[in-house]
Amino acid sequence: MSVINAAVEAVIAWCNTLGLYATVTRGALPTGDGITCEVGPSRPDAVYLDKGQYIPVDLVFNGKHSDLQTVTDAMNTIHGALTMAHSYPKGTGWEITDITTYTLPEVIGREDNGQWLLASSLAVKLSWEANSI
Repeated sequence: MSVINAAVEAVIAWCNTLGLYATVTRGALPTGDGITCEVGPSRPDAVYLDKGQYIPVDLVFNGKHSDLQTVTDAMNTIHGALTMAHSYPKGTGWEITDITTYTLPEVIGREDNGQWLLASSLAVKLSWEANSI
């Protein structure tokens, strides 16, 4: 598994300990009452001469639910828990050093079936060593 995928899976596993209304899964949009997480456009913040990297990996979260308060509470819980933490997941040759809000949860639509759709993004600051790819 690539370093970025390992870090994304670690963040998703962390979100799934928060007691949300649904399990967070990988993907662009949930099909029903759910929450998804996927990598958005990102770029290296710094590349070192030894070829290690420090990169903010932007994660896009999309939530869908028929009750607006339910989905907004869940999305805000994710942002609060991840950005207020003092320690973060790490793996072999990589570690998350910080997580910050890039865009707060916002309503991006309401589907014909009445489900609200919210989107947000978080910048996951990730460092890894060249030999851990």
